[in-house]
Amino acid sequence: MKKMTDKSKKIKIQKTYLSIKIQVFFLVLLVIACVGLLLPLRPKESALEKRELEKFPQISAASLLDGSFFNQISTWYADTFPFREALLSANSGMKNMYGIQGEQIVANSGKTGDDIPEGGMMVTKTEETDKNDAANSTDETAPPETQEETLPDGTIHTVPEAAGTVYVTGDQAFEIYYFNLDGANAYINMMNKAQKRLDGIADVYTLLIPTSSGVSLDDSVQEKLGSNDQKKAIDYIYSNINNMNSKVKTVNVFDTLKKHNSEYIYFRTDHHWTALGAYYAYEQFCAAKGLTPTPLTDYEKIDFPNFVGSFYSSSNQAPSLKSNPDTITAYKPKGTNDMFYVDHTLDKTYWNVIFDVSDYRSDGKYSTFVAGDEVYAQIDNPALTDGSACVVIKESYGNAFIPFLVDHYQHIYIVDYRYFNEYPPYGNSVYKLVTENNVKDVVFINNADAMTNLDRVRSMSALFD
Repeated sequence: MKKMTDKSKKIKIQKTYLSIKIQVFFLVLLVIACVGLLLPLRPKESALEKRELEKFPQISAASLLDGSFFNQISTWYADTFPFREALLSANSGMKNMYGIQGEQIVANSGKTGDDIPEGGMMVTKTEETDKNDAANSTDETAPPETQEETLPDGTIHTVPEAAGTVYVTGDQAFEIYYFNLDGANAYINMMNKAQKRLDGIADVYTLLIPTSSGVSLDDSVQEKLGSNDQKKAIDYIYSNINNMNSKVKTVNVFDTLKKHNSEYIYFRTDHHWTALGAYYAYEQFCAAKGLTPTPLTDYEKIDFPNFVGSFYSSSNQAPSLKSNPDTITAYKPKGTNDMFYVDHTLDKTYWNVIFDVSDYRSDGKYSTFVAGDEVYAQIDNPALTDGSACVVIKESYGNAFIPFLVDHYQHIYIVDYRYFNEYPPYGNSVYKLVTENNVKDVVFINNADAMTNLDRVRSMSALFD
């Protein structure tokens, strides 16, 4: 009888304990649900993912009847949950504790690039034959480059185990480059179109900028990553531009950046180049233009530490990147630091060519250069009165390059081709911008990915319709 009583008590205690656990579990769920409904705590944008989060859906009879309203509610609730980014970061930290992160390749989608044609002849995908493939596999040794000075080799030889989009090794990340033949051909045709539209009016320059993977990673590492050879891609585009239209001035910066790859010319945590890398490209532009570059030591230098850029968000918040932030170094122009820009609301804002971003978020400090990516921007240098003017057609890589041009032109007109169609005064027409302002130089500057991105090239081409 006593044993039965003890057993009954034990069962009763177990049931009570289980009941408490269930109540605590549902209480925690209730608290989480209530926190999730607190609208003031819900974020509106993601700093990690560089995007606006879902907005609360508009209710309508149609969306109620087909059920889409409730699906949209679910998406909004999950996407804007309070402390979402802190939870994502904590999840990444937990993975790192278990050894899931270290050397890693993120966002592997099985993507591959097109073969880069040999021989400098423009071809389409349908013209790529087995003979072409055999030519591509031939190991031809290029003649050694003659260098004025011997610099340390900063090439990284770490070999990965798979291929993907972002490769992280140690405290550095690299974006894998996929060549697109249709995009490359479209860029070649676009440059020919732009020069012919501006023939006799302005000189047209193009600078194609390799990303860090093409300059800093060993060739064998790039091959194992499935990353295409950016030098070959740039050579293909430049040789065909020159064959089609010798009046386009192609500026080669790949060899210069490769020579300086032991220096801090690319960020570790971000996909952009540094101002130092942009300066080396500026020197090459000056050589093509016949200008004397301003010595780097003549500029006022400003440092903005604790920059954690785009690779941190696109690498599942790799802790090795966050714990080793970059420093942005900017060089203030001598003639003026004043400019204005027009944003997407078409408001005109007076700004600085190099803006103090000391108090900006760690992921936003690259916008120190020429106000970042706006619909339109303009720099007027009062130190010059010769009427010199240029148009710079760019994406974000151009931002760090433009400040070095300031002391060579009285007027610089900055066009971000992704947004310029929003600016009514010129109606998406660079031709109108050039002719109305007596511009003599038009400078295209694009990174390796943008130069073969078909949608982006089409946006550039539309500027010359």
